[in-house]
Amino acid sequence: MNILNLMRCSECKEEAIIKIPYAHKYLCKEHFIQWFENRVERTVRKYNMLEGTRKLAIAVSGGKDSTTLLHVMTKIAEKEGIEIIGITIDLGIDMGKKYSAKSVEFAIKNYEMLGVKYRIVKLKEEYGFTIDEAKVKIRRPVCSTCGLTKRYILEKVAKEESADTLATGHNLNDVAQYVLTGYYNGDILSLARLRPVSPAENGYIKKIKPLFLSPEKEIMTYALVKGIPFIYDSCPHTFRVGGETQDKIRRTIEEMEDKIPGFMISLVTNFEEKFRPLIEDIPKETLGKCKICGMPTNKGREICSFCATRMKLTEVKVNS
Repeated sequence: MNILNLMRCSECKEEAIIKIPYAHKYLCKEHFIQWFENRVERTVRKYNMLEGTRKLAIAVSGGKDSTTLLHVMTKIAEKEGIEIIGITIDLGIDMGKKYSAKSVEFAIKNYEMLGVKYRIVKLKEEYGFTIDEAKVKIRRPVCSTCGLTKRYILEKVAKEESADTLATGHNLNDVAQYVLTGYYNGDILSLARLRPVSPAENGYIKKIKPLFLSPEKEIMTYALVKGIPFIYDSCPHTFRVGGETQDKIRRTIEEMEDKIPGFMISLVTNFEEKFRPLIEDIPKETLGKCKICGMPTNKGREICSFCATRMKLTEVKVNS
């Protein structure tokens, strides 16, 4: 028998649906939803994520993290009188599974459920290539190309839609992995860039991670109990042969969380509140403007990484 069937909610004594070990709580459906939403809202307020925001762009891929982000931030934005626009990218990932088509379909279901305005960007139509094509045409790892593409388009579209803040669905497990990987690699510059709030600077708009203290398990539970439609499938390009360092680091972090409840939250909050102040003075990269698209690029480079990649993939000169 599931132990939860023997346990009662810490708040009301109804049947519990989830155990939150680090908080020493069992919660029923109603109180878990309240707990989860309140924690995200406290995170947003503690880190002043929406300060100065009039229009919030939310990146929605169709997965559990981004659709949960959309639902919770829609509630918070409504309280604050902030306008919302959803942004979804059709990356052209098929691999016989129609992955991108399904992802876009789920994103649209959520937009329509909430009455949120949105914009769909079709990578092939607007930029001339797909991520499937990138995998076979250039040597760069496909996940790296995909990440570069998403960052570029989300930034560009958010600006075009006059948003002043862009929210992404990075969860606690993601951020804990980035922190520990940064320590492992001694990559101080990457750690310096890892923030729950990245301010508007060097031509970029402000970016926020409202779920960065929300464990993946709780996000999944919230999505399920709220009846949020999301794509269950993993991207077909992310299947890896075992032994990859980052995969091992993530598994190790999650094993530590099982042994020491609250390990991930302590790791991330201690990094943000105690370690970050020590690296704030690290010189930031000086950026220039891409001569093709006008977006920020490393100083000394006339063309940004995205335009350079796009030129390789389309084999034509890219116009602004």
